[in-house]
Amino acid sequence: MAVAMAVMLATTQFAVRRATVTTDAHGTRSASGWAPAGVARPGRIVDEPVEDGERDGPGVWVLGVDPAEWPLRARDLVVEASTGREWVVITAERRSHAVEQSVGWLRVQGSLRGWS
Repeated sequence: MAVAMAVMLATTQFAVRRATVTTDAHGTRSASGWAPAGVARPGRIVDEPVEDGERDGPGVWVLGVDPAEWPLRARDLVVEASTGREWVVITAERRSHAVEQSVGWLRVQGSLRGWS
């Protein structure tokens, strides 16, 4: 019997665009673009900064992403399907429930990309 994983109290849909990593002539690896968005899955905005883009740098958002997107890496994009907003992943970690594994989620910290 298969058990589906779920993000607790999902309020939106997120898709992931994986960073495309290339190596230049000097051997330096960098994220040079992103793959197309995958399947949109349930998620939620857990926490948002009071003001994004304040004088100390962009605010950090916390997103709850479906664990089916694991592994997420720094520089991947999380895209909100309904609005097109995109967050660049800073960190991502698995969060599991001690008793019920079906309520696991990914805690993603990211910065909002090019939104005005």
